[in-house]
Amino acid sequence: MTPFAVAPEFLDGWDWNWHSNSKTRSWRSLSDGAKALSARVGTGGPFEDYVSRAKTILKDFDLQEFSKSIESQSMIRAFFHAWMSESALAESTLRIQTINALSASKLGMSRLGTMALIHLHLMYFDRVDQWESGLFSAIEDAVRKAVAAQRRNDKVIDIVETVRAKPELVIKASATSSASRLVVNGEHSVEGLLADLKLSGLEARRYRELLNQEVYLRRIENADPHANNSFLSGISSDAVRKAPRPGGGYFGIDLLEALISRPNGMPSLEWLNAILDIAGDPRMSYTQNWSTWWSPLEESARETVIRWLSDQDLELFLRTIEEYGERTNNETLQRMYPDRSKFLRGLQKSGLVRETRLFMPASARDFAGRTLPNRVLQTISRLEGTRDQSLIFIDCGKFHIVEGSHNFKIWVYEGAVHELLSSRRRYSTHIDELRQPLSDQYFKKGQRYKAVTHNGLWQYPVLCFLRQDLGIGINSSEMMTKATYSEMRYKKGMP
Repeated sequence: MTPFAVAPEFLDGWDWNWHSNSKTRSWRSLSDGAKALSARVGTGGPFEDYVSRAKTILKDFDLQEFSKSIESQSMIRAFFHAWMSESALAESTLRIQTINALSASKLGMSRLGTMALIHLHLMYFDRVDQWESGLFSAIEDAVRKAVAAQRRNDKVIDIVETVRAKPELVIKASATSSASRLVVNGEHSVEGLLADLKLSGLEARRYRELLNQEVYLRRIENADPHANNSFLSGISSDAVRKAPRPGGGYFGIDLLEALISRPNGMPSLEWLNAILDIAGDPRMSYTQNWSTWWSPLEESARETVIRWLSDQDLELFLRTIEEYGERTNNETLQRMYPDRSKFLRGLQKSGLVRETRLFMPASARDFAGRTLPNRVLQTISRLEGTRDQSLIFIDCGKFHIVEGSHNFKIWVYEGAVHELLSSRRRYSTHIDELRQPLSDQYFKKGQRYKAVTHNGLWQYPVLCFLRQDLGIGINSSEMMTKATYSEMRYKKGMP
């Protein structure tokens, strides 16, 4: 009696009564097992010896021996396998010369060899041009030639037939860009598209990476920066932001450029947080993180995000004052709030604000920490010497302001900013340092300043100093409530 061959492992769970159960998953089990068995064809036993020999030839870069070896189909596949299993070996030996020699082999390329060549192409894709200029085109040409040499099989559509029918979605340099349109337009998910292209069973590492990158960039291009965008949730992962970008460097740089250039005005908090999650705070210029992510960007991009963060700082400062006044029933603070709020928001609206910095005592930081992420709290300097006062520094280029809550005066300074205000290396500051001692430093340097107590029409001397002494053109009506503006016009006139 002729014995039966041992069944493959994937048949162990096969339901031999599948025909009587319409809900069984046995056919899927058989199908998945067949794929696994197919993937192992030509890769076990003696084939490992071929691969070992191929690696030796490549490491020695013996082109004469290489040319002799490719007279064997097994060795052709072995070279492809060696390159795919060791990226360093591929980087040092995958060259136009070796690809052209394989493509010109007298044996021609078998179907398995053609599949391996396509797999190799998708695994490294655009990266190969960094190893040798023109290598991508050489591999693409080799793939086209090998596919054209294979007999057409319309009954079983595999990766060879996919490349034959849709080269623009698989092997061309623009393939991932074209494929991403199908995903973003809603025709496919990424995995669904890969399955349709018969790529889901292949690693296709770099092709997948580029496809996902193109999808992210297209979604940013089509998104509303002021609305909720679910795709932003995964955009800051290391797998995404630290993936290599075309031409070198991190893909996160491309993401930052797209995210920053897209909004017209202040974006949603979710959008801004995505930028900060990728790159950190652009104001922390002394950090290694800044060198990695912000240094490669244009100065205008950094300035844009700093302005957005300044708007956020200003709103946080005003909200803290307002909520603190309400929580403590501080009538004086509540009475002074509308004029201070209008003045600072008018300054913000003027477009003069370049950068801000918050100074808060522990109690205010703890209060703000109820709703703010730790990343934001870390940018707020600790203010010593007070239990409840908070300050904000506002850099407007030709002048800058230090404004505070409670009975802290508003200080307006001319010209360059003192390091006590600008240096973010300094984590804590005593409130008394930001009063007369600081103004004395400006006086010694010949820089003019004005300190004004928040009594009566306090805006008048501030605006006089800005407009008449410093020559700053500013719309006074935007800096005051209607009631205060009318009162000033009646009692003092406009500065």
